[in-house]
Amino acid sequence: DGHTDTINSVLLTPDEKKIISASSDSTIKVWDADSGKCIGTLEGHLAPVNHICLSKDGASLFSNSDDSSIKIWDVKSGSCLATLLDPSRGSVIDFSLSANGQRGVSVSSVGRMNIWDIPKLKSQTTSESNETLYTNAKIALVGESGAGKTGLALRLGEDRWEETGSTHGMTIRNLPLHEKSPEGMKREVLLWDFAGQPDYRLVHQLYMDETALALMVFDPQKDDPFVHLGHWEKALHSAVKINPEKLLVAARVDMGGLTISNKKISEYQMERGYADCLPTSAKTGEGCRELKQKICEIIPWDRIPFTSTTRLFKALKEAIIDLQQGNVHLLTFAELRQQLQVDHAKVPFNNAELRTVVGLMAGQGVIRTLDFGDLVLLRPELINTYASVVIKCAREHAEEIGSVREEAVLKAKIPFPQGMERLPHNEEHNLLRAMLDMFVNRSLCLREEISPGNVNLIFPSHFKRDRELPELPKIIFTYGFNGILDEIYASLVVRLHHVDGYSAVELWKDAADFTTPSGNRAGLAMTRYKKEQAELKIYFEESVPEDEQITFLKYIHEHLNRRVKGEVSRVREYSCNHCHEPLENRKAIRRRLEMGKKDILCSLCEERVDLIDVLEMKYNSDKFAQIVRKMEEQSQVNIDNESRELILVGQAFVVAGEAGQIFRPIANSDWGIDGEIEFKDDSGNASGERVYLQLKSGDSYLYDRKRDAKEIFTIKNSRHADYWKKQKYPVMLVIRQSDGLIRWMDVKKYLLNSPLNTNKIEFEGESFDASTLYSYRNRLNEEMPL
Repeated sequence: DGHTDTINSVLLTPDEKKIISASSDSTIKVWDADSGKCIGTLEGHLAPVNHICLSKDGASLFSNSDDSSIKIWDVKSGSCLATLLDPSRGSVIDFSLSANGQRGVSVSSVGRMNIWDIPKLKSQTTSESNETLYTNAKIALVGESGAGKTGLALRLGEDRWEETGSTHGMTIRNLPLHEKSPEGMKREVLLWDFAGQPDYRLVHQLYMDETALALMVFDPQKDDPFVHLGHWEKALHSAVKINPEKLLVAARVDMGGLTISNKKISEYQMERGYADCLPTSAKTGEGCRELKQKICEIIPWDRIPFTSTTRLFKALKEAIIDLQQGNVHLLTFAELRQQLQVDHAKVPFNNAELRTVVGLMAGQGVIRTLDFGDLVLLRPELINTYASVVIKCAREHAEEIGSVREEAVLKAKIPFPQGMERLPHNEEHNLLRAMLDMFVNRSLCLREEISPGNVNLIFPSHFKRDRELPELPKIIFTYGFNGILDEIYASLVVRLHHVDGYSAVELWKDAADFTTPSGNRAGLAMTRYKKEQAELKIYFEESVPEDEQITFLKYIHEHLNRRVKGEVSRVREYSCNHCHEPLENRKAIRRRLEMGKKDILCSLCEERVDLIDVLEMKYNSDKFAQIVRKMEEQSQVNIDNESRELILVGQAFVVAGEAGQIFRPIANSDWGIDGEIEFKDDSGNASGERVYLQLKSGDSYLYDRKRDAKEIFTIKNSRHADYWKKQKYPVMLVIRQSDGLIRWMDVKKYLLNSPLNTNKIEFEGESFDASTLYSYRNRLNEEMPL
């Protein structure tokens, strides 16, 4: 895992120690073949990298891209040695090297093949080239709320003391370390301060990947100071591919020193794999210098991948990081470009270069691009902060049903904590919609329409009502696992609910009943234990057909295998076929299966009970494995469609706002209208003139008709068309295509190969007049100056 888009090419180095991959995310990554760990990322291409190949000695890497270039890289240092530009300016689809490494052949998208003389190149240090090497260490500062993390972060980052309240969400700050970097390599450290309140934990899990070092902060004055660290230890283990280094940090020792014995600290430190334990006081500065020194010593730089990037990319990244310190947090790509052009006029760049940098930074989690409005969020941690407020509202629901009104969320009519940093109204609206899309995409909540236009967001992991009937129906399997239980449980309930034929009909505290395709009931109930361990019992009504039981069980098992970092145990609950007595001796059943025995004696009626029965054979068959894969695909499609609906409304808000007009969503979209745009008059006041919008995703409603290849939109609900015709104002059907970028690439390739003096052209059955052609050529010149 590591690329953020399709992997197009992969190779193994001659010594079989490294794997190199090229992706449509415009990057090349180098991996350690034994551990699977990413060693480095090579940046510089402006478009998808289509193919890579190595010189015979494995010292030089060649990559070709849709940006019309072939780049030559030094495998050892990661620096780019040369760039070859295709004279036809088409996408370079493939490249091959001769056996002696002196000639290369490339194929371009405009139907040309080029033969290259490969220049003789020497490996260069980054100071001599146009490349720069850097590496980032991510440090997570975690612990219970009120332990003193925020004050400690301020002391470590700025060497000052300030009385602070509890952190809301999370904050990210640079941590200056007085450490000499290796020649040619710049080292950077980012300190992520995570709020400790329980309401934030469900979302924090999404931001902990790539942590190199964890500072586990505890209050040494408490009787059991380590009780809250177990959650964070498990969260890090689940989120991070390679376990990070860990330091125990006793905070606020100026309040009374350590009341826990050194022996207990040492035992906990040894048992949980901590490198050291340091006493600190952010107020007095005691121990903080020693902590920074210890951080310098144990950051595992050799395990953190490097990035090789161009000096331009590095300059743009630093300019965007500078902007993060200002007061603007959410802006359009065009606004970002204008701001950088004003603030950094000495760094010339074009749209394609900036878009590539924005995409790379978003892939690293430093910024976030929203799926609508071409918006860039400079401080992605703000989504975490707002999300945590919504989860808190759901958890505190008066009826203990873990829900909150969607309209209240989108209109910011929820109680925000005092002192929380909030965005201006328009920015806040867009952020809240992006946050809601994150909840849907990450399968953390259900959207349930409880009445026309009235949608509730339901968080399964925050239901508090106990099941009214504690006695469960027939239990078939019990699964055992550990991990971040809230996230594992919530995503299971949400994704299963989105499988066609299944629906969550009753939710309780850690339990859910579903209707199955036959209309019967199946369910699951989770029991929590210490150290984030749990058992999940699966039960059915007697009338549920056997095949439905197997698909339900298999789906749950596969979900746990994907979400749990560690072993998932499965225990079958057997009953005697003759007297129906449950067989409770699990140990004997397990031992007989290990011995290859296929049955066991019933202790009551002494009849033999099959252990490898029809259910067990079907459960392990390829047929049901394929059915479950299709169920998961269905679930993903339904979640994607729900997400697209949210994105389309967000897009309408942004586009109308940029045009200076008023957009209002309509709550009951089942009528066939999703919103209206009211136009302003010359004085800037609402004019009463408007158009209505029906917003649809092309992925769900468009198809190409076979007989004439025309693109057809399907009206799936005929009464919508009747309703549209009755309106006083025009109704606009707005279809958003997800392949717009691919379409532009096709048009671009055509324009690159067409005469410059053309006044009108035909492209795939469409006629472009002079003005349209002019605008396309302007866009082309922005991306690729001719």
